[in-house]
Amino acid sequence: MIASARRLLDTHINYRMAFAGALVLGLTVFAINVAHGTAPALVAAGKQALYTFLVAGFITRHNERLAVRYANPWRAMPMAVGSSCALAIGLTYLVHSLKGTPEPLLSTLPTILMAPPAFTALAWRARSTTAAGASGT
Repeated sequence: MIASARRLLDTHINYRMAFAGALVLGLTVFAINVAHGTAPALVAAGKQALYTFLVAGFITRHNERLAVRYANPWRAMPMAVGSSCALAIGLTYLVHSLKGTPEPLLSTLPTILMAPPAFTALAWRARSTTAAGASGT
């Protein structure tokens, strides 16, 4: 059972991006909320870090898959980036709207600002990697 859960996570989560996102966004949310006290800031940062690891790791993999799904980049890129941004921003706001985050909108702002360029870069990289692999075969 543990092995099958591990395979499922390995298939659907980009661990490198999950760790990086959890660290960057967790620290950012802590800094935003620390004026309300260390404990509330740690709660907000912890929610952000855990959420980012699990959900953003999944959304990143989703973004990569959609970016290469269609041959036409004018179709694939907006679909990948748009759906990934909508998921990331909407779910981040939902998590911070739950009890425990003093500034839910401000805590969502880093995701609003970072998601579009990050998902665009990751989708572009996925397409470039796939194109390089396809031309090499």
